[in-house]
Amino acid sequence: MNGPRAMRWATAALLAASVAVLGAALALKLAQSRWFDFRRIEIAGDVRHVSRAAVRAAISGHLAGNYFTIRLDRARQAFETLPWVAQASVRRIWPNRLRVTLTEHRALGQWSDGRLLSDAGVIFVANPAEAEADGPLVSFSGPPAYAPDAVRNFRQLGALLAPLRLRIVSVRISDRGSWRLTTTPQMQLELGRDEPPGRLQQRLARIVSAYPVVMARLDGAATRFDARYSNGFAAARTR
Repeated sequence: MNGPRAMRWATAALLAASVAVLGAALALKLAQSRWFDFRRIEIAGDVRHVSRAAVRAAISGHLAGNYFTIRLDRARQAFETLPWVAQASVRRIWPNRLRVTLTEHRALGQWSDGRLLSDAGVIFVANPAEAEADGPLVSFSGPPAYAPDAVRNFRQLGALLAPLRLRIVSVRISDRGSWRLTTTPQMQLELGRDEPPGRLQQRLARIVSAYPVVMARLDGAATRFDARYSNGFAAARTR
């Protein structure tokens, strides 16, 4: 009894294995069919600076595979090499389309080495002329590690200066971490080091609150403030 039963089990197992191998071969052949080669790449997202020509150039030679075999992580990395692209997400759409959603950097200013600074505190490479089409760029300089702090302090210090109708046009950070602002109308503000964090805002708030008194004593607007003192600041007017 055991012999015939064992033989039947062996035959069934062999048949199942053969079917599995045949199925895998058919699936592989189907997956390699040109029907599943990507026929269209759809670009989504609020993109203003990334052109379709730039997308095609970036993915040329990097977008390997079809619907089944493409490596989405490598495709995403290829798209993120594009100037202006901060983030890309890639997904397949059956049976032969690829949808790419791009998020662009929003340029706030230009770093001293020619690269651009985004409003998220990221330094990136792109054409400054394209960024200037949206308005004048703020000038930033200093060690690149300060980029996130530069954006955060630019916003906070700019808000403090708004009641005086002053706009920051330049932020300079020395190698030792000393901060200098230049505004329009023309004014230079030496604020020193941001130690402990928040000290820059405290020093600038002191200047803003005393500004009317300073204007009265100088008989006009001051053009330079030096707040690198423990309990006060110096003000001068260029004649």
